[in-house]
Amino acid sequence: MRLLLFILVLFSFILRSQNNSLFTLKPSLGLNGCQVHGDGYSGYNKPGIFGGLAVNAKLKNKASLELGFYFSQKGARHNPNPEKGDFSFYLLNLNYIDLPLSFKFNVNPKYFITLGPSIAYLVSYKEYIDFVDYTGQYRFNRFETGVNIGLGRKIKEKFSVEVRCSNSITSVRDYGVLANQVFYPNPVARFFNKGFYNNILTLMFSYNIDFKNKSEEQ
Repeated sequence: MRLLLFILVLFSFILRSQNNSLFTLKPSLGLNGCQVHGDGYSGYNKPGIFGGLAVNAKLKNKASLELGFYFSQKGARHNPNPEKGDFSFYLLNLNYIDLPLSFKFNVNPKYFITLGPSIAYLVSYKEYIDFVDYTGQYRFNRFETGVNIGLGRKIKEKFSVEVRCSNSITSVRDYGVLANQVFYPNPVARFFNKGFYNNILTLMFSYNIDFKNKSEEQ
């Protein structure tokens, strides 16, 4: 909750300080390719819906700050492969309300990059192991903090497309006390081997609705 309050206060402060900035409302719709680090499987095999809107405030000629409010489906999926002797099945569907705060930089008139932190709230989830419903058996953390980086392109005057990579910084489910006592010589491994972590690739399309401050209209 502290990170969420910090994001909202920071964005509010920047909006108030930019009296001559241009504001843009950006409805977005897209598709997630999802996997979970730590579940024993690999590959972006779980699709998910991504949609919502963002408010963009121009800071300078090529830079702006963007606060998003999205519904984002994350999770993982592993299907059986009898030909290889693999009969295991796993499906995890995580439904989040996601709030990313992104710094946007226009590389040129067409291409832009985004980078920033995010906080997400877990609304609901479903988990199936070998076709058995395990929902509620193993606890998932309600809040997820992460980092996002994206590359986008303006495709028309009002439309843009972006590919965004999102990774959890805090685990969405902890392994437990015994597993966390395992020592990893690599500091990165020690940090990211405490549980499940979302790893998401998002393809999103946005429409830009521009608004000007009163000071610009006068």
